Amino acid sequence: WKADQVTILQALGVLDPEGNPTGRLEVVKGAQVARLTQEEFDAERGKILGACSECHSENFAKAELAKGDDLIREADHLLAEAIRIVAGLYRDGVLERPEGYASAFPDLLTFHDAPTPIEQLLFEMHLKHRMRAFQGAFHANPDYALWYGWSEMVRDLSEIRERAEDLRRHRMHHPEEAK
Repeated sequence: WKADQVTILQALGVLDPEGNPTGRLEVVKGAQVARLTQEEFDAERGKILGACSECHSENFAKAELAKGDDLIREADHLLAEAIRIVAGLYRDGVLERPEGYASAFPDLLTFHDAPTPIEQLLFEMHLKHRMRAFQGAFHANPDYALWYGWSEMVRDLSEIRERAEDLRRHRMHHPEEAK
């Protein structure tokens, strides 16, 4: 899971393609957008567990949170695979590094301004479908997590694979279009 998390952090621009921290990491720290240490995560998890345990047994709450954690690990794996596919298009010169990008690597924080349709799909996979999987998993709504999160992520990954193959095939047959 760690490798998938690193890939996602690279696509968020928090780490560069070599895995080194960037200036965005300081923004994330300052805004407390993510729990960056195990201690911070455990403190937040303890608060959630306490809230759940007001109505449910602690064992039930822990089991439900563990299910959510498992789903997020799997969702992150799908997302990281999609990011690696798009990163490979940059690495191999199929996609050109856009002006304003720190590196030739997908940047999820371009949001809907992503420069190519495949990256727009990647953005939607991250911000919309992964978020729905997360929300459903941690709000005891497995139907929502499955149909509007996980299943959409599987569809997104399939489409990203197909588009990447099409882009590579087009590049192979039209090398003169490369800049």
